[in-house]
Amino acid sequence: MDKSETAIRDLTREWTRAQPAVGRFVRSFVRNRADADDLLQEVALTIVEKFDKYDPSRPFIGWALGIARNLVKAHFRKQLRTPTASAEEGVVDQVANAFEALQPEMEDMKEALSRCIEGVRSEDRALLAMQYEEALKPAAIADRVGKSPNHVAVVMHRIRLGLKQCVERKLRTLEGHA
Repeated sequence: MDKSETAIRDLTREWTRAQPAVGRFVRSFVRNRADADDLLQEVALTIVEKFDKYDPSRPFIGWALGIARNLVKAHFRKQLRTPTASAEEGVVDQVANAFEALQPEMEDMKEALSRCIEGVRSEDRALLAMQYEEALKPAAIADRVGKSPNHVAVVMHRIRLGLKQCVERKLRTLEGHA
């Protein structure tokens, strides 16, 4: 594999890991979904253009959030057509720093949740998929599975509670090994 193929592979791997957090960061400031999506694409393009300047000894997520932070500030300046106040820019910086600091913890939580979901009965996983992947409300899920909306709501509550407890156990176990 030549140097450019390695760089493309590294860029793809790093962006795939960072993109969800960078997307959440951008959407935390830019409420219009189309604008947020456009801005996230602009972040991705900037990362591709500047990847040769990335220092792999530093966390990629911090670098990517730095690019997103600058583009969010530029977006606000363009939207307001006035210079962004330093206090507003300070808020963007603080949120970006918080996202960067929480990223390792979020990865641990996602891994724990993934493992916990593996232990959920297939019928319950189907209910989770209907609610969180298909964005169905309990009434629509109830129609699909032939149960009452109240029954579905109670079952979903129990599933979420079980997953929460499972994730907490796994995170405590992880902390004990750290």
